[in-house]
Order: sequence, then C-alpha cells, then structure tokens
Amino acid sequence: MKKLFTWQALLLLAGTVFAGYNVVKNFVTFYGFEGTIFKLQDCTIPNPVTQACFYGAVGFLIALIWSISLLQKPTNKKQHYLWWFLSAGTIFAWYNVTKEFILFYGTRSGPALGCSATPITNPFLTPCFTGATIFLITAILSGVIYSRLSKQSN
Repeated sequence: MKKLFTWQALLLLAGTVFAGYNVVKNFVTFYGFEGTIFKLQDCTIPNPVTQACFYGAVGFLIALIWSISLLQKPTNKKQHYLWWFLSAGTIFAWYNVTKEFILFYGTRSGPALGCSATPITNPFLTPCFTGATIFLITAILSGVIYSRLSKQSN
C-alpha cells in the first residue's frame, strides 16, 4: 500500500509542477502585455487568474498536500475525500478540454485560444489536455487505493 500512496503523491507532484510552470509562464506573458498582474478587465490577453489553468494548478497543489498527509498517516476517510476531490478536478479539467476541442474544430474566424490563453495548434498537445490526463490517472489510482483500504478495514 505504501507504494500506491507514494505513486499518488508523485503523480500529484508532477501535476503540480506541470500546472505551476504553465501558470507562471502565463503570468510572465500577461505581465509582458499589460505591465501588471492585477488588471482584470480590458486586457489584451486574459489574466491567468481568470483561466482554468490557474484553478487546475491550485487543485493539484491542494491534492498534493493532501496526499502527503496520507503518506504520513493513511486513513480510509481522508483517502475517500481525496478521491472525490480528484474526481471533481477531473470533471472540471475534461470540461475545459472539451471546450478547447469545440473551439478548435468548430467554425471560427481566427485562431482558437486554449485554457492558458495560447493559440491551439493541436488540442491533444495543450496544457489543459495534459493536466486533465494527469488528474484522470491520479483519480483512478486514488479510487484503487480507497477500494483497497476499504477491503482492509472490513
């Protein structure tokens, strides 16, 4: 079981680093256009705080901290709640990926912008798609861990 908890934490660490990198990159780009990170209206590109990537990064960080606490003291209840949190994060992420696919393949007059406010050249190569995939894999692993914990406690 310890290995599964470790894999869960490592996957969430990878997701946190990946999403954090993309959010920082978005803030740097936004600052380059606007000269501030505090502007929310009438922006050349959307402020990263208003984008799904930002909230995905926050979700990854919360789940990472949660998984580290489970590494130290695993409980069935905490794992169950983490599984629900990751499931909700997965739904949120795939909802945003679906929006990107619709934008990319739908009729439009210019380039489609993804969740990180960058043009989509291939919807399978967007940060949103990668983050959603990491969320999905981690949610499945979390469910497996919860199932095994439940069997052990019975």
